[in-house]
Amino acid sequence: PEKARHRLRYCITLRQPCPAALCSRWSRPGADLMVVAETDKPDDVEFGGEKTSLLQQGLGPSYGKAPPSADAKLPAAGEKEAAEEETDDLCPTSAKYYPFLDVTRIVCVGLVCVDHGDPEFAKWNVILVQGWVLQFLFLVCGVCYGMSKKSLLGYELRLLKYAILGICINWSAWLLMGMDWKHNFFGVVFHIWFIVGIMGYALILYPLRIYLAKVREQSDSQGYILSSEVEQSPSQDDDSVEMAITVRRRAQDRDSWVWAIAVILGGVLALLVLFHVVVQPLLLLVAPLVLDFFKTLGTGVAFWGLPEDIDETYTFLLRICQYTNASITNIYLIVGCTKMFKRRQIAAWIVIAHTYLNRCLFYRAADERAFHGLDLTLIALSVYYLGLLHRRKLGEYLVRYWFCLIMIVIPIWPLGAYGRFDENPPTDVGMRIRYNSLEAIAILTWFLAADRVFDIKIFTEDKLDWMNDWALLAFLVHKAIHIMLPQPWNWIAIIALIPACYFRRHYT
Repeated sequence: PEKARHRLRYCITLRQPCPAALCSRWSRPGADLMVVAETDKPDDVEFGGEKTSLLQQGLGPSYGKAPPSADAKLPAAGEKEAAEEETDDLCPTSAKYYPFLDVTRIVCVGLVCVDHGDPEFAKWNVILVQGWVLQFLFLVCGVCYGMSKKSLLGYELRLLKYAILGICINWSAWLLMGMDWKHNFFGVVFHIWFIVGIMGYALILYPLRIYLAKVREQSDSQGYILSSEVEQSPSQDDDSVEMAITVRRRAQDRDSWVWAIAVILGGVLALLVLFHVVVQPLLLLVAPLVLDFFKTLGTGVAFWGLPEDIDETYTFLLRICQYTNASITNIYLIVGCTKMFKRRQIAAWIVIAHTYLNRCLFYRAADERAFHGLDLTLIALSVYYLGLLHRRKLGEYLVRYWFCLIMIVIPIWPLGAYGRFDENPPTDVGMRIRYNSLEAIAILTWFLAADRVFDIKIFTEDKLDWMNDWALLAFLVHKAIHIMLPQPWNWIAIIALIPACYFRRHYT
């Protein structure tokens, strides 16, 4: 019968012993025992007038949970695996709201306002802000870019609107204070370069975004299929068939892993040769044109580590080649891993590992920050679409043992270290590893546990959704306020925006 056929397939999938009655009813030469489809949904099969739940066999007691009843409906094959994969997603489709994105944005914008008003907090790296504030903003932007339903043009136009508004506000402050904006327009834009960067990242990553959306859609709709040429003869028992399937599958998995690693490593080496042998000489030819362009931006280019003479331009272009190679390799790893591995959640782990190993082992100057923003946005976009393997389980342990994380993080940062290591990366290898290790820990902590830390009741019961309005307004105007008002009036003005946003949302 068809029901018995489906049930036997499901037994093989779960490596469960098959009921003797079922095996005796369906053991004939040439039987196709090797095809396991996720779409097979075996119904309960009656043995001697009594329904038997397959999942009852071999299950031990579960702490705090009632044992499964014999009449429990058997879940569809692959349903449990699909549920586990969904929990590995950063923003699972089963949830409607993601409060951790809003809380992260609000907190980080508030700390940016503090940094631009009194840079000493960041120079002393209070609460390790250099390793997570700006980084989390890039992560939020990457996730929101993946969630956005707007077209690329609509997305870019919305960001352009905010960029023009922010530049005009800063420019007005420079004019009112009589500052020389003509020779330092780069400084006039200041923090609005963040929005300009997000616009550029959205354009660069748009083809990858389309690809990742297709990968996620296909992985959600496809079943898990095993194929084998093993056949069951009448003399074969069930144990020998199951062992044959297991051996065959392990051999196939081993071969596929070897092939996947070879292809991925080969592509990484090919990109390395391409950029250092072909691209570098071509970039050096355009060095004079690059220097002339940077001179038109004014003296503010020095803040970003951009070149001011021809020798610095040559060095700058060599570093740009290195940064570009790393970012292109990240894109290749995402595409390659999604094609070579069965589970899409592996790709993000590999990209995160490649990014921070590269940052720890190789020096990156101040001019690398734009590329680092691209890498962070790329990582966030990939985690949103592909998920992170075992994210839910690791997040549970991280929240449970958060105090252990504190004990690990505190000794990493050297006591008394002073300076902006994010703006002027350290040349010392040990210090570089310390700084980037802390940043990597912060990034992983946010991906694994941020959705567990922030309660949705912040917005549903406490009604603090208006703080999003304050975060946007404060981001646009805080630099102008710091320019025009001395302390403490600048802080009073920024804080006064909070009740203004509250009354606007609730009483207008």
